[in-house]
Amino acid sequence: MATHASGVKGVTASFSRLQCWVESLILGLGIPSAIWAVSKLISVSIPAAVHGSPEQRFFFWFSAGVVVEWLFVIGLWFVLRRRGLSFTDLGVWRLGTWPAWVVALLLAALSIGSNLRLLPRMHVPISSAFMPHGFHLFAALTLGITAGFCEEVLFRAYLMTQFAKAGYGKAMQTLIPGLAFGLAHAGYLNQGFLVWLGIVVPTVFLGMMWGLAYLLGRRSLIPVIVAHFLNDATALPWIAFFMVTAR
Repeated sequence: MATHASGVKGVTASFSRLQCWVESLILGLGIPSAIWAVSKLISVSIPAAVHGSPEQRFFFWFSAGVVVEWLFVIGLWFVLRRRGLSFTDLGVWRLGTWPAWVVALLLAALSIGSNLRLLPRMHVPISSAFMPHGFHLFAALTLGITAGFCEEVLFRAYLMTQFAKAGYGKAMQTLIPGLAFGLAHAGYLNQGFLVWLGIVVPTVFLGMMWGLAYLLGRRSLIPVIVAHFLNDATALPWIAFFMVTAR
């Protein structure tokens, strides 16, 4: 009986580990693939997505990512519900600890500072990153809220928790979800390989460091949600706007 029980536990552990890797691939490659498919659907269905004003083209470009990421989060909500769990069990609503806030916000500040240096080259005032108006305010809030909440729930709260439950140490809990987080930004490949590499490498690093903050906060997600929101709602919308609309 003891041998049988240990065999069952071994199979369960192996399945849990395999499941972690499969889910990493689903998130890391599935999200950009779904965004690409939705973008193609939008571009063939709505002429303004291709031939409209810069604001229209940018809106339809980021709409694909927004729709896909929220659909993935909704799908995760159903998965957790079937397992008798909720976002609360993943620490989504926990405020965290001061070390978590320090690490999360420090990394966000470094990333924002790096992004801000690009704005003068686009003839955009630095102040516009913090005080956008009209359409750009809407874009900043939409991108910041979507990335800050959806990506942190998927890659930090859920994926890191899955690796922990499978018995992986904290290094693997931060490394693999961080890599998957970087892969999820594969949509920038259409800007060229070097541009994509310049985006993905720091994104992977940010993902791992925010994973560290998640652990420092005793698996509390609020610090990294706030940090991610600030990062994606300041200079990044302007950079993406010029990348997408430049012809």
